[in-house]
Amino acid sequence: QVVILGVKSILKNTEKSIAGSMLGEYDWYVTRKAEKGTEIPAAITTYRDAVRTACNTRETEIDNCADTAALITLYGYKEDGSPNMTQFPTDPSIQEI
Repeated sequence: QVVILGVKSILKNTEKSIAGSMLGEYDWYVTRKAEKGTEIPAAITTYRDAVRTACNTRETEIDNCADTAALITLYGYKEDGSPNMTQFPTDPSIQEI
């Protein structure tokens, strides 16, 4: 059986992949916690939770689009330059200059 994914499914899979990559950078904290009992820093736990929440919200935003035009708008920007779509959190290892 051949399954051809629709645009929404492809976009949601892409969002999951992005979130997985973002979480993957900090998986070693989870492994260390499991193996050694070393606590995961609160900033990392907060970040990982925020990544999951943002991914779920982005998938819902995709699902809520009625047509291709709505998807194009979702991935676009408002007049003030801010994105229409919920953004993923900033990596905690990136410090503002």
